[in-house]
Amino acid sequence: MFSRSLNVGMTMDNPSAGSSDLTRGLPDAPTSRYNYSGSNYAFWEIDWPIVALMNESSLRSESAFLRLTLYDVEHSQARDVPLRFVEVHGHPHVLYSAESPPDWVSQATESAIVHWCVGHRQFVGTASAVKDPVSFDTAVLPVFEARYGKEQLFRWFGTDMGCIELLESQDGLPYYRGVEALFDSSAPKYDAVVRSNPFDQYLRTVALEILRRQFAPGDRVLELGCGTGLETIPLAEAGVEIVAIDISGGMLRELNRKAREASVHGRVETRQGAIRDLSKILSDLGPGSFDGAFSHFGALNCELHLNSVPESLHRLVKPHGLLSLGIWNRTCLSEMVLFGIILRPRRALARFQSSVPVGSSRFGVPVFPYSPGEIKRLFSPFFSLEGAIGASVLMPPYNLGRRLAPHPGLVGLLEAGDRLVRRRPFFRYLGDHFIVDFRRR
Repeated sequence: MFSRSLNVGMTMDNPSAGSSDLTRGLPDAPTSRYNYSGSNYAFWEIDWPIVALMNESSLRSESAFLRLTLYDVEHSQARDVPLRFVEVHGHPHVLYSAESPPDWVSQATESAIVHWCVGHRQFVGTASAVKDPVSFDTAVLPVFEARYGKEQLFRWFGTDMGCIELLESQDGLPYYRGVEALFDSSAPKYDAVVRSNPFDQYLRTVALEILRRQFAPGDRVLELGCGTGLETIPLAEAGVEIVAIDISGGMLRELNRKAREASVHGRVETRQGAIRDLSKILSDLGPGSFDGAFSHFGALNCELHLNSVPESLHRLVKPHGLLSLGIWNRTCLSEMVLFGIILRPRRALARFQSSVPVGSSRFGVPVFPYSPGEIKRLFSPFFSLEGAIGASVLMPPYNLGRRLAPHPGLVGLLEAGDRLVRRRPFFRYLGDHFIVDFRRR
């Protein structure tokens, strides 16, 4: 960061003043709904009053703005940050007030990967601070001044400016590297985020109720996408032996730490790898090594090559063994209703795409939704369907329910209603997730 006097011969205006098209009409005093400094402010995806201000009259040219998408671990969702930018040597550059940096600056520069789009073009790469003052003075600042003018830059950012450069990955950042980086960065806070969200806690409670009925002490079970072990540790404490797989080394370190603290490390074996690499497990452990298997809440939705998974699991699981899958659903009733009410149809119907891009879901990587019918067709050659339930049918997805969290009475009422309808025909296929139970043929 560095200070630069623009010598415009004027006093410092309010950096959030109405001289910016983007911030015209916003209140002078920031609220908890958004955080902005000058023209560079961020809005949370569900905070629709702020989004509503960004219509065609305020965004006269979409290509004039770069939209940086960041994953917020604490709120379990992606957020968009619209930014003015210039390109220098083919790379986007953005400015911010170094005197009071907005929170997106540290989040972007500390993230292993960032996503951004300009118009309809999407990019993946990294964000880094421009630290060389000579380079800034001679290459970056003159371009900003030519586009926006010295006085406008002074109003927005003052004399103490920071600059971020976005560098697109030359190899497109392979998908699995992106998934690994996202969950490595999420691992230290993951459990605290889940514990603080009653809607996320509800999903875990439902999952454990099912798993405790399915697996008995002494069973050997394969878990795909174990994360920090929110299901692993309770099952191990109940006497189940688990081989736990995850793509994220950070998640596995948290799981191993928790297993030692709970004195169940002798029942938990961890392996790092993508779900597509089940052939390695098969090679190491051999066919029929497990009494059952499970994968809950999104792990399979982050898998590019799901077609090979059913056959691999069929070889790994003993005859008549159980398989439980928790899948991010293609049709989520509560999400469609909530986004429909606030007139965001593209967000309401985002899951009907074959791949949901970053910014159109709560995830920080592209994800692949499935319907119960799609999962049944994929697994039916190797497993027979035993049953299905919806998870969070009436309850909102956990990233949309934070405003309800301080009202435990309402949360309890929604949970009771969810339990009433989650097994009923039609409703069981409309949850944020669905859980399907199979038996190996």
